[in-house]
Amino acid sequence: MNALSGIYLNKFSSSHNLASSRVEREKWGIFMLTQSDIDLLLNMIKQLKSNDKIVFPPFGTEIKLDVISTTTKDKFIIDISRKGYIKINRCTYQTRYQKSIILLRLDVNGPPHTNPDGEVIPCPHLHIYREGYESKWAFPLQDKINVQNPDDLIEILIRFLEYNKISNIPEIEEQMFLF
Repeated sequence: MNALSGIYLNKFSSSHNLASSRVEREKWGIFMLTQSDIDLLLNMIKQLKSNDKIVFPPFGTEIKLDVISTTTKDKFIIDISRKGYIKINRCTYQTRYQKSIILLRLDVNGPPHTNPDGEVIPCPHLHIYREGYESKWAFPLQDKINVQNPDDLIEILIRFLEYNKISNIPEIEEQMFLF
């Protein structure tokens, strides 16, 4: 049982009536996370399925890391994408739940982002899933993750993994030419 199904299926264990709302949403093919779901997923301790070192992808490529919760059967994917073709130091780190729900997305050396309220957030910035908005809200990187050098893609990856509460961060091997 994953963390969310445990919450929804046992309606007597929670003061919230999440069971009926999830059953109703799934009946209609709608899956929207509540803010409490999001907070639960973001705060759970996770680990990479593999303890092998991470080979940082060269420019123009991407890799995916399989991640599991240490306390439930919830599964996540962390994407490391260097697929930009104009800026060679552009990078995106992304945490997905259930393969398609983007919980976190960290954009490095990309364009600024405009939040739903009109505020423009420069890059680097971190998108965090918010109920009703999905990943449309972004925050300046330094407001959420302490990074010494915002141009160091490896340091940013390590801090992103820490922010994801990954308990087994392995060695990260840099390619001879990252760009």
